[in-house]
Amino acid sequence: MGGGSGGGAPTQSTTYTSNLPEYARPYFERMMSRSEAESNQPYVGYQGQRLAGFTPDTQAGFNITRNLAAQGNPELAAGTGIMGAAAQRGFQASNYASTPIQQTAFGQEQAAQYMSPYMQNVIERQRQAEIRNYDEGRPSRETQAIKAGAFGGYRQAIQEGVAQRGLQQRLGDIEAMGQQKAYESAQGQFERDRAASMQAQAQTEQQRLAGQQYGLAGAGLGLQAGTGLGQLGAMRQGLTLQQAQALQQQGGVQQGQEQKSLDTAYQDFLNQRDFDKQQINFMSSILRGIPVQPATVQNQYANPNPFAQFAGLGIAGLGLMR
Repeated sequence: MGGGSGGGAPTQSTTYTSNLPEYARPYFERMMSRSEAESNQPYVGYQGQRLAGFTPDTQAGFNITRNLAAQGNPELAAGTGIMGAAAQRGFQASNYASTPIQQTAFGQEQAAQYMSPYMQNVIERQRQAEIRNYDEGRPSRETQAIKAGAFGGYRQAIQEGVAQRGLQQRLGDIEAMGQQKAYESAQGQFERDRAASMQAQAQTEQQRLAGQQYGLAGAGLGLQAGTGLGQLGAMRQGLTLQQAQALQQQGGVQQGQEQKSLDTAYQDFLNQRDFDKQQINFMSSILRGIPVQPATVQNQYANPNPFAQFAGLGIAGLGLMR
């Protein structure tokens, strides 16, 4: 343990060895140099277009769909209005109630209204004619009384009285018959007017009934027209949507084709950018097939002799120079 011998605690010495063949060393070294250089390359981004945009056909399909949604269904709105009006008309027509035919019985008031205003003139003329006849017959009656020797006597007075009663009877008959004829004429005219009025009322009622029936029929046609108009609007919208979908489908095919072209260009960019890396990987895969044993480590322990250490360094320097 003394220091004269220069002894002390043993030190560790490590020696690295490799079985890499000399013919393969340059390839490994060049590959590692290329790998390091490639790893230091800056990032290169793709400057081209990655996604295909919408085609004009696709945009046209979008615009058609958008405009259709904004426009709504005007046919349906119009049909709804027609159906509402038709329903209101049908409701009004369904409230039909017949109007009773008005008729008035013939009476004194109606007789006075319908009797001719010239009736009294006619009766009076007939009365005057009878009176004239009576007066004109007076001389004849007096002549007969003279012949009979009764002129101015009782017998003549009786005959004159009989003649006057006959005159009054005839005058009464003229008045009564004139009134009766006037009454019957007024009644006949009243009956004709009443029949005409009743017929007119019946015709008016028939026209009202026909109008209500026409109203109901028109309401039915209006309901059908409104329904049909709404269905036409739905059909129009369906056809328009089909056209828009057809345009979008066609545009999608075009867009897909363009996207394939863009993908191909991007893949070409990646292949060009990574060509050196792929070549290094290819070279590395080949070199991995060379039979190279892993490095070995040998540990040795020796006394710390400074002169031996210096000698070891000199030997190592000679080795590097080689």
